[in-house]
Amino acid sequence: MKPRMILVMMLSTMLTLNVIDTKAQEKGGCDLCGPASGTTQNVVTGNFSATIGAACEATGAYSLASGLYAKANALSTFAMGKYVRARATNSMVIGTGSSNSDTRALINNIPNSLMIGFNSSVPTLFVSNSSGFNTSGKIGIGNITNPQSKLHIKSDAKENAGIILEPTNTTDMAFLQMYDANHKISVSINDGMSFVSRNDKMNFDASNIKMNAKVAINTTEDFLKDANYALAVSGGILTTEVLVKEVTEWYDFVFDDSYKLATFNELENYIDKNGHLPDMPSEKDVLNDGYNMVEMDGLLLKKIEELTLYAIELNKLVEKQQEIIESLQSK
Repeated sequence: MKPRMILVMMLSTMLTLNVIDTKAQEKGGCDLCGPASGTTQNVVTGNFSATIGAACEATGAYSLASGLYAKANALSTFAMGKYVRARATNSMVIGTGSSNSDTRALINNIPNSLMIGFNSSVPTLFVSNSSGFNTSGKIGIGNITNPQSKLHIKSDAKENAGIILEPTNTTDMAFLQMYDANHKISVSINDGMSFVSRNDKMNFDASNIKMNAKVAINTTEDFLKDANYALAVSGGILTTEVLVKEVTEWYDFVFDDSYKLATFNELENYIDKNGHLPDMPSEKDVLNDGYNMVEMDGLLLKKIEELTLYAIELNKLVEKQQEIIESLQSK
């Protein structure tokens, strides 16, 4: 027999065997690599299904189970790892469960989803199904299989839920951007933490806002020079009410009998010499340094009280003079 004829017969035989094997897989699956017998033998009953490993099951059509005690039990499922189960259509599970019992295995019962976890019966990462063409699912981190947002994080019991953004170099910025570059929260060495809502509003809706910090609004370095206040505002404050608490001094002592009221001559001499009332700051001091509103309110009250005493004294003098006038007129 000629070599060409031998080669044609060999190729024909191989094609025939492949067709027979394909027809066999239509009625079941195939064990690609696993024990031929024993308790760890793989079970492959799903059409076009396959197993790799030991004690694996691929009972769903078009399913694949790989690892140890990995089970793909529904249509088009994928289970890879140890003690894992994929039990819903188009579900995938990757990782390891705690043991082979169904109460401790890592089981994905959610169609069209991906579950990843290690040494646990609950996932560390879960990707939910999308709505269809040109849509995307949602991601859950922690024991959550129904994420309510594109990223939903749930902590375990007695564990904080948090996100850490840590740049490798301390000179680089860590930031969280929302919508666009004009709306973000950032942290850098030079600027500290920054909240940006450029050309837009920033709303705080809360019963109380508590801050353990000094706050500056529309201020400059020159404005803040030598200032030590919890709130610094440049540009004015519009409000309906101001309450000042913890006032350390007030001026009702002006009405005490022991208070020495300056005479009119003493007051006149002081004004001639200084150009302002006693106790009050000068124009130069106010223009250069500003003034303390609480202190100024107290000083103004003091002057009003002193003026009241002067008015009382003048009224007494007027009444006495009127008596003298009436006495002279009666003669």
